[in-house]
Formats: sequence, structure tokens, C-alpha cells
Amino acid sequence: MSHPIAKALEEAAERIGTKLSKEAGRAVGDMYQQVGHGTEKVVKHIVDADKTHADELVKIAERIGKNHGRIGPGSRARLVNQAQARSEISQHFGVKGEYDAEMVVDKAKYPHSARHIEEAQNGVIWRGDQSERRAPKPSVLTVDKPNAGNNREDSLRGIDTRPPDDRDEYPPAMYKEGGAGASVKYIPAGDNQGSGSSMGSAVRGLNDGARVKIRVQ
Repeated sequence: MSHPIAKALEEAAERIGTKLSKEAGRAVGDMYQQVGHGTEKVVKHIVDADKTHADELVKIAERIGKNHGRIGPGSRARLVNQAQARSEISQHFGVKGEYDAEMVVDKAKYPHSARHIEEAQNGVIWRGDQSERRAPKPSVLTVDKPNAGNNREDSLRGIDTRPPDDRDEYPPAMYKEGGAGASVKYIPAGDNQGSGSSMGSAVRGLNDGARVKIRVQ
């Protein structure tokens, strides 16, 4: 059985002669499920929309569906486009989604960074080479670039450097949720520097206060 929002979007697209991908429909459907917005009300808005509004909505949905947020070349533009599309949909329906853009970290490319992210999000919190079970770190983080330096000092305090490994932080220092209490784990320097550079570049186009969902794939 197809998702009701995906189905409604497809019907709206069919009315205006546009083919809407199921991926885009699911992206919009998932967004509103996350904020607990009743699907019936959202579907009614779409089905009752006139041709102009339906056309705009389809284009926005497709922009979200095509932007999966994987870090690497072009990721800055992908995240900015994602955030803009989600903002337009939020304004259209008068509700705010859980996050503004999603960033995807590739396990195959950055295995140690990806594993650390998964561990921290599941409540395995590191202090150098020792870990313990604590409250999971959030997957949705708030961009806070001006305080990155202070956050980094706070998170790394008391954890010695250990070449050739680096001290990897989650949440990263560029987010409000970073700083004191962050999970800090020794991982190979190349993996840490590669993922850190890619993740930092990806969010450079987002404003402070933007909410980024970090996911491992």
C-alpha cells in the first residue's frame, strides 16, 4: 500500500502532467511523520490545492528527493538546496520539520568516523580509549560555527594527543550540542581529517541555527 502523502503528491502531479518520483513523495511523507502532523490534513491540503500550488509543491518535493546529503564533492550545494526546499514546504503547510538538511556519512569511505557516530548516537560515549554507556548523543544538531573553537577546547580537555591517531569528536565542535560531554575517540588521522573536512565543507553554506540530521550509511 503506497504512502498516502506519496499517493496524493502523485495525483497532484498527474493533474498537471508531471511525473513525481516515489522517492520524493516518501521524503515529504517522512518529514511530516517526524513532526507528528496528521497525514489526513496534509493530504487534504495537497488534493485541494489548485494547479499552481500543486506544481510548486511537486517541484519542491522533487528537489528534496534528489538531495540525499552524502558528503563529498558538491555536498555544500546539496545541503543548501535541501534546506531551502524543506523551508518552502514548511511554509506551505505552516509546520516545521525536525531538521533542515540531512548529511550522510559513508561507512565505506570513512569507516572509523562512521562507527564513532553510530556508537555515540546509540549511547556508547568515548573518552579517548575508554567508553561507557550514557545518554545517546542526538542525530539532529544545530550549526553554531562561531563557538566551534571553544567547543573543541571543552570537548578535548583532559584527553591527551596520541599520534598517529587523532581525537575525533561527536557531536562535532561546529554544532551547539558539541563541547563539554562530547564523545571523543582515538581514530586514524586520515579517516578523521577526511571526514571532518568533508562534513565541515558540507555545512559551510548553512546559516548558524540550521538543524542538520547526521546519518551513517
